[in-house]
Amino acid sequence: MATGKRSTLLMQGKERRVGAGHKPWRVRLYATNGGAGYQVMFRAPPGDGEPWKRVLRRAATEAEARQIFAQAEVALDTEQSTPTGSRERLTQTIAALGEKYVEDSRLRGKAIRTIQNRESRLKAHIVPAIGDVPVAKWRIEHSRKVMQHASATLHSARGKEDLRGAMAAMRKLAWRLGWLDRSIDPVDGLEIGRSTVLHGATTHYVDPRLRPETRQVDAMATGADALCGPDGTDPLMTRLPLFGTKIRVAAYGGLRLSEQNGLRAIDVFFDRGYVQVNGSWTAPRHAPGFRGPVKNHVIHEVPLPRSLMEGELLPRVKELLDLPPTAAMQQVLNRQEEERQRRAKLALRDGDSTLAWWNYPIDPADEQWLFVDTVTGLPVKPEMHNDRWHRVRRWVDEHDPDNAWPKTIVYRNLRHHAATKWFHEELGEPWEVVAQYLGDKLTTVLNHYVRAGEDALRDSVSKLADR
Repeated sequence: MATGKRSTLLMQGKERRVGAGHKPWRVRLYATNGGAGYQVMFRAPPGDGEPWKRVLRRAATEAEARQIFAQAEVALDTEQSTPTGSRERLTQTIAALGEKYVEDSRLRGKAIRTIQNRESRLKAHIVPAIGDVPVAKWRIEHSRKVMQHASATLHSARGKEDLRGAMAAMRKLAWRLGWLDRSIDPVDGLEIGRSTVLHGATTHYVDPRLRPETRQVDAMATGADALCGPDGTDPLMTRLPLFGTKIRVAAYGGLRLSEQNGLRAIDVFFDRGYVQVNGSWTAPRHAPGFRGPVKNHVIHEVPLPRSLMEGELLPRVKELLDLPPTAAMQQVLNRQEEERQRRAKLALRDGDSTLAWWNYPIDPADEQWLFVDTVTGLPVKPEMHNDRWHRVRRWVDEHDPDNAWPKTIVYRNLRHHAATKWFHEELGEPWEVVAQYLGDKLTTVLNHYVRAGEDALRDSVSKLADR
């Protein structure tokens, strides 16, 4: 037995009758060699169905020993994993926890880009700073060290919040795995400098100066038509023949870039005046792209101007459905419905209740994409898309300076134009409807675009104009 004459019993837990022989036993804490070391003894099963065995855990300090004692009591009461040995704890580092965090993200079905972003934060900021720290010894000073390490490259409040969120998620996982005592919170007290915000606005509020004007949107779309159309002279631009149309879909429909890339001929409902957003094109790093679910798994319909639907999308849909340019509208509708029904039958034959015509897997090379890179026949990669976007922006700066696109406004801000300038102001739709068109929660839309007291401020300014 590990305890001898020089061992002193300091604590013992409640009487238990589990394990081999069902003899009563207790978790016990001993001080050995006159207080030079400490031991916690209890029983635990080494594996499922295996007989219980005596377990010894050593500690250098009484505080650590009492913590192990408390962990063992709680674990036995709740039938959870008992405290691990010192050798095993040495392998349970922050780096190992990061691997578990990524694997847990995959098991929970997170989007591939989400997983890759988490891997990037781990490799760039967390592991280089505290990767070799045992999780059991993870404290607030280590978390602060991560933020200090990241400050060299992370300057935005959003980036720092994302990094803190990653560490908070790893903390929860460490608690769940039993690698970290639940009484220890290594993120509590990790403050991030607060951003200055306008009165009545949330931290996620989109400044009106970052919402492009309609004249600027039209100028960019016209520039893309000139550079990417059949009369274009730059082969790098003509690889994206409907780039101008894509810009209009983004600006007047509010679709995310991945949703624009994921649009197909069967997703356009000409008789109803809208496109159905039911999927997105995902292009992972160092892996083939694929069509996955729409963000938040919320399928939604987006109305588009008739001139855009019938003047620009209809010819492309006819081409994809192998119909002549002179085909009647009814012929297009019939061919679309035939294709939807064909996919619905294939989905039914698979016996998977989660499959329908809109998400039945088709080889990307055989899909009916509206917007493609003509070299690959697939939706364009984000990097190429952004490069072509900036080429168009420079062209507008030179040829239409009155409507030049500000460098401070990025492509995704076309979605902000759709929400505010088009849906809410031009069409007069309430924010509840705007949220449905965007496929977002109402609270998200309000946080982005509504500033409390803004209307009252505008009225006061008007009243004081002649004073």
